[in-house]
Amino acid sequence: MVIFALSIIALYFLTHLFLRFGLQKSISLRIVNPNPKNKVSIVVAAKNEEKIISKCIASLKELSYPKENLEIFLINDKSTDTTKEIMLKETEGLDYFKVIDSSSENGSNLKGKANALDTAIKQAKGEFILGTDADCLVNKDWVQETIKYYDDETAMVCGITYINFSQSVFHKMQALDWVYLQTLASASSGINMTLSCIGNNLSFRKETYGKLGGYGNIKFSVTEDLALMQEMHAKNYIIKYPINKNSLVETQACKNLDELFKQKRRWFRGGLKINMLGLLLGIEMYPVNLLLIFGLFFLNWKIYLLFLLIKMISEIVLISKPMSIYKFTLLYKYFIHFQFFFAFYGLALPWTFLFNTKIHWKDRKF
Repeated sequence: MVIFALSIIALYFLTHLFLRFGLQKSISLRIVNPNPKNKVSIVVAAKNEEKIISKCIASLKELSYPKENLEIFLINDKSTDTTKEIMLKETEGLDYFKVIDSSSENGSNLKGKANALDTAIKQAKGEFILGTDADCLVNKDWVQETIKYYDDETAMVCGITYINFSQSVFHKMQALDWVYLQTLASASSGINMTLSCIGNNLSFRKETYGKLGGYGNIKFSVTEDLALMQEMHAKNYIIKYPINKNSLVETQACKNLDELFKQKRRWFRGGLKINMLGLLLGIEMYPVNLLLIFGLFFLNWKIYLLFLLIKMISEIVLISKPMSIYKFTLLYKYFIHFQFFFAFYGLALPWTFLFNTKIHWKDRKF
């Protein structure tokens, strides 16, 4: 057991060290369009978001990108509350905002959020599509800080979203979780093996979306953003995932474990189609998490502490630069808590599908 524990944690360390090389490439991405004037279309789908949509709209109003080159679609995704009424009230007199309803779901692939986004993208006049969510706040320079990475060959630029961690320790655990997972994604992009992206901070060329046939031509997924990214990657389009504090998007943490597991189940289901790097990380992470939780029953306490130390060093080697760039270093004081938080949900998540394979999200079942 000692040999196995030390072997798997050594592999874990080497994988993270290798990914650190990929991360450096993402950090060092060249700015190719420093003063963009391209036409941009922002899409925000909202279903029953009357409590939070106003804050999102307020942050979109503060965008510094030239309004003559900007259009913002707010898509009412079959809400049964006052979401649409709030959208109309908050954007009254602002011509660059367009409040629309999602189309009828008339295809096996065009369901839920994918259908709502596709409705707007088909109407969009922008060269680039930028997406965020109704529960998010965008940086005022978000648009130009994203578009500046596009050269003629680039099809998609993924962005980083962080969780507001000003409240409980539970929120801080989620904040560290998001930093770690998105740093893995950015690092994997640097070695052209992009693992994932996040739809609340995602951009792509409308032309490329059209060439792929849009969401209507991509097999339906509860993580439509990831499905689109994977389709682009499969077609050898260039995807970038920069580490840039000025293109950050803020979102809110899950309020409780029930919300957290609903979110993680959706991500897990959508992420089952993975590349070789994702498979390697999965093969490493599950036994590492098992040993973290149960290792003291099998290992000498000194070996266990060495195992834990190497695990933490592996992850800090990867995330230290983004943590510094984003000024999130105060989260390090919760890093030991995060180890057990990550291991707990990582071990429990696959087993939840034994009892219920349905995904519940935004009052829908998939």
